[in-house]
Amino acid sequence: MAINTLYIDRGALKSASAIYNSQLPKNIRLEKFFQPSVFSLLQKKLFKSKYSSKFHPYKYRYSTTRLREVGSFLNGRYFDGIVRNMMNLANYKCAYEIKKFEPGDYTLLHDSEKEKKGIDFVLDFSESSESYGGYTAYLTESEEILQLSPSPNTLSFVERNKGVMRYVKYVQHKQKSPLVFVMGTLCMGR
Repeated sequence: MAINTLYIDRGALKSASAIYNSQLPKNIRLEKFFQPSVFSLLQKKLFKSKYSSKFHPYKYRYSTTRLREVGSFLNGRYFDGIVRNMMNLANYKCAYEIKKFEPGDYTLLHDSEKEKKGIDFVLDFSESSESYGGYTAYLTESEEILQLSPSPNTLSFVERNKGVMRYVKYVQHKQKSPLVFVMGTLCMGR
């Protein structure tokens, strides 16, 4: 079993769905998501992976990699079961990127790439929940509506409607270990 057995229980997913739907914006964080041994294995592979830098001074600075096991999980039955049973989504497209944020890394809000509405997800593979920046902020034109702080071994979902934007806060020099996230969006239709 790769994930916490709690997250394959239909009753628990129904309760999680009620929590998700009661928040504004709709969001939930599933803690202790992977079994400890599976989380540790994936985390080690991600930290040993070779990363490529992505940089545009007015948009972002972070590193990215690929890991077959992550793709297999996101296209597998456990993730699909959670999305179907908790969010009532079927026939969705899943786009994601593995991102590593170290001191000096960030993403910014910009108009050049309009994001479609969808449900964002973040799988956190960081070593520590201590962070100096590195949180994902969700905001409208007038206010910040949610901060998603790093929290190892969690899967978070956030509904992003039209007009809701997001960015990853600049990571300060005090950050000792990299923040590693699988960040993606679920969009309707195939």
